[in-house]
Amino acid sequence: MKTDMTNKENTLPPAVGVYWINEGDYPALLGIFDDGSKMPRTWREWLKIAEEMERGLIAYGHVVLRVRVDPDTFSDWCVSQGVKSSSVGRKKFIAAAVYERYGEQD
Repeated sequence: MKTDMTNKENTLPPAVGVYWINEGDYPALLGIFDDGSKMPRTWREWLKIAEEMERGLIAYGHVVLRVRVDPDTFSDWCVSQGVKSSSVGRKKFIAAAVYERYGEQD
């Protein structure tokens, strides 16, 4: 029996992005994010969660792209895209970065 290499079972999971925050940017971003009050209180708490999520994605076979969120440009990007600077905005920002890097993925 011939196997088809395009079979979904034989393909790698898609590349995914995770938003990444530098420690010095964390306080400013908490003020910028519409949902900043729901974020972990400290950067170290956020980092622990982010690293655990990243490890889980890698364990499932994903290529993970860290997408830095810059407090100097993120708000402008959200306005230009017509999205709020909330989790929705971060997801769209990450998706745009992954698309720019890896193109269309199935």
